[in-house]
Amino acid sequence: MTQKILNLNLNYKIEFDDIKTLSFYEDIKKRVDDFILSDNHCVLFRGDELINSYIFQAFYNEVEKTIKSIYVSLINKKSSVLNNLESFDFIFIESFNDCYDDKYSEIDLFNLYNSSKSNGAKLILRENSLIQKKISLPDLKSRIDSNFEIIIPTLTDFDKTNIIEIELKKRGLSINKLCLDFIMNHSSRNLESLQNLVNKLDQLTMERKKNISIPLIKELI
Repeated sequence: MTQKILNLNLNYKIEFDDIKTLSFYEDIKKRVDDFILSDNHCVLFRGDELINSYIFQAFYNEVEKTIKSIYVSLINKKSSVLNNLESFDFIFIESFNDCYDDKYSEIDLFNLYNSSKSNGAKLILRENSLIQKKISLPDLKSRIDSNFEIIIPTLTDFDKTNIIEIELKKRGLSINKLCLDFIMNHSSRNLESLQNLVNKLDQLTMERKKNISIPLIKELI
C-alpha cells in the first residue's frame, strides 16, 4: 500500500507563541513543561497529524535554544540515523513509527530507548498518524506502551481558523475575518483540505501579486 504523507510545510519555523490562540494550548504547554521538569525519560506525542507536528516542532524549537538537542525524522530514512546520539540531552524522533514492521529498524529504536535512558537523556517521540504499520518487537512495544503520552485533542472550528492564519503568516501572508468566515462556510472543514487550500492561496497570490480576497478564494473552492 502506498504510504500517504501530508505536506506539513514545516520549513516555516513553529514556536509556541504561534499557537497560543489554540483552544488546548495551555493544557498541552503545561504537559510539555511538566515533562521537562520531571524524571520521566520518554514522552509520546499522538493525535491530529498537522497539529501534532506543530506542537512537536514548537517543543524542539523551545528546548534547543538552551539544551543540547537533536531532531531526527525517520520518514524515508534508514534507522541507522538513530545510532550515535549519546551526546544529546534531548532527542526528538519524528515519525518514529515508520520503523515498525522492520526487525532491524525496531532494534535500532529499542537500543536508542535503552541507551538514552541509561545516559539520562530525554526521548521525545512523535507518532505519525498517517503511517499504518504495526510494531512487531515485544520488548519495544512494552517500552513504548509504558510511557507518558501527550494526545492532541480534536480541533474546533475556531482552532481551524487559527491554523489557517498561522500557516499563512509563516508564508508572509495575512487574511481578514471575512475571508476566514467565507472559507469556513464554503470549503471543506477537513484539516487536510484546509491545508491544501492554504498551499493554493500561497501559490495564487504569488502568481497574481494580489492579497487574499473572497474572489481569489472562490477560484479555488
